[in-house]
Amino acid sequence: MENGRGIHPFMKADRALLWAVLVGALLAVLRCVPLISLPYQIDYGEGLMMEGALRLHHSQPLYPAPFAFPVVLHVYGPVGYAATALVLPGGGVSFPAGRLLALICAIVVALVLGSILRLLTGSSWVGFAFGLLLLTLPAFRFWLYLLRADVIGVVFSVIGITVYLLKQKQWHWSIPFFALAVFCKYTLVAAPVAVFVHLILSRKIKQGVSFATGLGFACLLAFLVLQVTTNGWFAFHMFSTHPDPYSLAQFFGLAALVGGSAPVVTGLAAWYVAQDLSGLKRSLPAIYFVASSLTALTAGKLGSTTNHFIEWMVAGCLCAGMGYFQLASKYPARRVPITVVLAVSILAGVIAENRATVQPLSELVECGPAYQRVRDLRSTAILSQSLGPLLAAGKPVLVSDPFVYGQLVQHGGWPDRRVEQLVSERYFGFIVMVNDGARVTLPGAAIWPTSLLEAIDKNYRTVNRFACRDVGLILEPISPRPTVEGLPGTPR
Repeated sequence: MENGRGIHPFMKADRALLWAVLVGALLAVLRCVPLISLPYQIDYGEGLMMEGALRLHHSQPLYPAPFAFPVVLHVYGPVGYAATALVLPGGGVSFPAGRLLALICAIVVALVLGSILRLLTGSSWVGFAFGLLLLTLPAFRFWLYLLRADVIGVVFSVIGITVYLLKQKQWHWSIPFFALAVFCKYTLVAAPVAVFVHLILSRKIKQGVSFATGLGFACLLAFLVLQVTTNGWFAFHMFSTHPDPYSLAQFFGLAALVGGSAPVVTGLAAWYVAQDLSGLKRSLPAIYFVASSLTALTAGKLGSTTNHFIEWMVAGCLCAGMGYFQLASKYPARRVPITVVLAVSILAGVIAENRATVQPLSELVECGPAYQRVRDLRSTAILSQSLGPLLAAGKPVLVSDPFVYGQLVQHGGWPDRRVEQLVSERYFGFIVMVNDGARVTLPGAAIWPTSLLEAIDKNYRTVNRFACRDVGLILEPISPRPTVEGLPGTPR
């Protein structure tokens, strides 16, 4: 809109905001490049995703009977593993390829989010400013360069929302996307729940019931197919692999960290949601924000972190964009001050997060020689707390999710202590740990139960130490171990 002398001041403010966000998003993405290119595992969950993707590529069962050796456990639906398998060059291990997939998914989420806001506000400047704003959030940036299931699944969630908004009379086309999100990670239900509630509150009861029935049928059918093809073990992998304790204190701590890291965005989102829900309209963005706040409660589990707030951050940017648009329209004199505060906070946050001291590179300085050492180990029976070193070395994985296995053992969900027994028998030629097993209070020691760590301390000694997150220690048996017959992985 113009005022006869040029661009309207309000449009200038919106354009300035978009340019600030573009600069911030570009700086955030560029900072990811050195991390994406690393051939080592950065985060524990990356190895889990890579191992599952490799199993699919090599036509190995993703959800076999878990109570066997080697121990195979997978906690996510097949969609994320399948997407990762598709991008692996030649079907080989490639953390950079997996991370590039995650980054592309994050950018797609931001662009689709911008399209949703453009549709709702009628402003491309505001829409894409707050869509791309997602890439600059301090708590979201950590997940830009990591291969995890969350961002892959959220792509399907936001596409489903877009299809619903564009084709409200053909809402059924959104169902496949929501189903794909759920079968990527089944906690990604906030978007379909928001659509269902929005239909009901809009007095489209018949459509709401039909939507819930259609999505429920699609998910049930997929679940039954997976149950049958896995001999009934799919349900165990999905629903019986989370025995780790729950803590509300952990949830509130992570919530404070996520919300407090971007206070202006959080404030705008909260203002919009409060205004919207106190009236009669009750829009989809506000409902989505509430629904994602409820699903974020899963962050209270011991093994959870800020990845459980990814959908909440997406909904937060959506509501912040709506809040900015409404606040600026309702109080025109405040548009420029709000824009300045928001732009400054974005750029300041990006600059602060781009500092070398907050990057994980300091924990990876010796990963090159550490990973090479794992490759050089002559044994094929290697027990590792993290899968990355084994996968990169082409070694067999004997426990596919050490954290879940340890929690199942500690909380009575596992029928035996076979791995602990094998440690006591010194079956494993080497053990790769993130820290000293004798010092069980160190971060990372909780990956395995105390009894297993004590057995390692009694039967193994440290032979190598590295300043590498996943290969802190390499241990070998204190004395030559006996040969254990009938088990896979016994060195020859």
